[in-house]
Amino acid sequence: MISTKILISICIIMLNLGFASAATLNVGQGQTYTTIQSAIDAAKTGDVISVAEGTYLENIVVKTNGISITGKNKEKTVIDGKKTGSAIKIEQANNVKVSGFTVQNSGGSGQSDAGITLYRANNNFIANVILVNNVMGISIYEGSNNNIVSGNDIKSSGKYGVFVFSSNDNKIYNNNIQNNKIGIYCDSARTNSFYSNNLIDNNDQAYDNSGLNSWDDGKSGNYWSPNKGIGGKNARDNYPLSRAVTIKYEEIPQPAEQKANEAAPGETGKPSPGFAGFAVIVSIIVIGILNKKK
Repeated sequence: MISTKILISICIIMLNLGFASAATLNVGQGQTYTTIQSAIDAAKTGDVISVAEGTYLENIVVKTNGISITGKNKEKTVIDGKKTGSAIKIEQANNVKVSGFTVQNSGGSGQSDAGITLYRANNNFIANVILVNNVMGISIYEGSNNNIVSGNDIKSSGKYGVFVFSSNDNKIYNNNIQNNKIGIYCDSARTNSFYSNNLIDNNDQAYDNSGLNSWDDGKSGNYWSPNKGIGGKNARDNYPLSRAVTIKYEEIPQPAEQKANEAAPGETGKPSPGFAGFAVIVSIIVIGILNKKK
């Protein structure tokens, strides 16, 4: 027979679970967090970090799975890497979403240093970002698989616009890749897909040393200006585009719970009314059972 104390404990646990919902962590002047890194360090899986307009001189490291980092305005919300390493590094974290920033001035001498670096990181989503004046725009590095890079403007990189090293099954599409030393560079990488991108005025458009990546999706290739040259062996765009594509804004999905419970400025979260309501119903049932036993 279940005791009264056990039943009451179950109800309390369920009610507490109902209040453990996703949170919005606000970053900016006058907000709870004044740096993006401090918000990331406080975030838990499912949380959204909302960054106000401004310039943030930071070298951000993300190690928490399943968070979203979103700027209010990609032209006016700037992350500056101070030429001392990656501006954003997603390190062994999965299902992270980054959107709505200008990322600039990454530096460093490491092979993976870039405006945004994915290091042994899977299933992440990089979208709607301007990457400018970085040593590399985006580095997908060493066992970073199944990531999506879309809706970005990647330009004026000292080395590569997009660098894919020893990583597989990534999708890079719907990006403007312009005025980089090399637009896209694939090294020891395979089964990555590149399509519906504009490659414009890069010193070398692309290089693929394995020849095992796809440069079209079976219907749409890339726009190459002034030439289609892909260095390496057996790399070919079978459906090159005759004109530049219009880069589309990518909608960033939020957790369903977060959509229903957006926190007000300065707040870190709100309860899930659906779950809390369910817990209340269970509590009423339990109380009824206990009353019948009296």
